[in-house]
Amino acid sequence: MKEKRKFNRINKKDDAFYHKGDGKKEKCIVLDISAGGMKVALDNKLEPGNSIFGQFQILPGLGHFYICGEVVWVKGREVGVKFNKVSTIPL
Repeated sequence: MKEKRKFNRINKKDDAFYHKGDGKKEKCIVLDISAGGMKVALDNKLEPGNSIFGQFQILPGLGHFYICGEVVWVKGREVGVKFNKVSTIPL
C-alpha cells in the first residue's frame, strides 16, 4: 500500500492538552506527530471537521508548541489532526 503522508511521523507517547475553542482544557496523549499533523488519544468524542487547539512539547527543553488544527479522522479513542497553524506562543 502506498504511503499518503507528506511528512515523516515521530512516534511519541506524551501527555498534552487540547480544547475545542471554548478554552476548557482537556488532557490527551500525543501518539505520533509530524510537521503536518498528529495522532492523539483522548476520552472525549470529537468528529471530523471539528477545530482543535492544543499545547504540547516535542522535545524536552524546547518549550511548548501551540497548534490550531482540524480533526480529519476518528477511530475509537484515536484522532487524526491536521495542523492549520503552529506557534511557540499561545494561539
